[in-house]
Amino acid sequence: MESQDLLNISFGIISVLAGWVFKMIWGRIKDLDDDLESLEKHHEEDLKEARKDLSQLALSMPEKYVAKQDLDKLIEYFNGRFDKIEEKIDQIKR
Repeated sequence: MESQDLLNISFGIISVLAGWVFKMIWGRIKDLDDDLESLEKHHEEDLKEARKDLSQLALSMPEKYVAKQDLDKLIEYFNGRFDKIEEKIDQIKR
């Protein structure tokens, strides 16, 4: 066997192995791209759902919670009423 034939066979085997490796790498990259695209779609759906839930919460908050100013007014009212009750109790004790 001549050295040229040996060189051609070696180059052929190396080319086949390199092609196989590149094909495996390319296939893995395509799989990762597909997975990434699927995750992006899923993330977009989750983000839309979270935004929808947040907007519904923002719309329902006035129905469920009291504004701080209103609560302060209510506390002042009750404190005034309790002060009057305390004065009446003090007058009864005298």
